[in-house]
Amino acid sequence: MRLLDRLLVMSEYAGLDAVVCINKADLVTRDECESLLRLYSDIGYKTILASARTGLGLEALSAALAGKTSVFAGPSGVGKSALLNMVQPGHDLVEGEISEKIGRGRHTTREVRLIPLDVGGFVADTPGFSSLDITSIAPRELTHVFPEISRLASECKFVGCLHDKEPDCAVKEAVERGVVDPGRYAHYLSFLEELREAEKRQYR
Repeated sequence: MRLLDRLLVMSEYAGLDAVVCINKADLVTRDECESLLRLYSDIGYKTILASARTGLGLEALSAALAGKTSVFAGPSGVGKSALLNMVQPGHDLVEGEISEKIGRGRHTTREVRLIPLDVGGFVADTPGFSSLDITSIAPRELTHVFPEISRLASECKFVGCLHDKEPDCAVKEAVERGVVDPGRYAHYLSFLEELREAEKRQYR
C-alpha cells in the first residue's frame, strides 16, 4: 500500500492518469480485494481486478490501455509481464515463478520494453522496484497530489494548512469521521515528514 501510494503521488504530480490494477486475484477471494478496490475507486482512480492465470480483467485492462502510451509499474513479482502477455500475446515476456523461500514472485524483467498493442497505443514493461523517490515534491505541494485531501483543503480554517498539527483542519476531522482513509492519511503524514527533511537538507 505504501509503495502504491508513492506511485499514485508521483502520477498526480506529473499529471498522469493512473489505474490501480490488482493482479493474481485467483490466489484470494473477491471479498479480500473488495475493500482495497473500493478505497481507490472512491478516491477517483480506475481500478481493475485481474488474474493473468484465469484471464480475469482482460477486457477492462485492454480498454484502459487502448490508444495510449502506458507503463506497467510496481514491485518485482506482481505479474506485470504475465498481464502483458495476456493483453498482447506473441511477445513472450519472461514470467517468474513463485519463490518458495520468500513466498512471492521472482524478479524477471531486467530492461524496459515498449510493446505495440493491437488495440492501439504502446505499453512499457518495466523492471520491478521496491522504493520510489518522491522528494522532487515540495511539502506544501503534497496536499494537491492526494485527491481526497485536496478536495477538503479549502474547508480548513487556515490557508496553506498542511493537515498535520494545525487546528480546525477539515482533513483531520474527515479522518476522524472515516471520510478519509486513516491508512492513506498516515502515508500522507509520513511522506510530509520525508519531504520536510529533504527540504532541510537542501538548504543546509
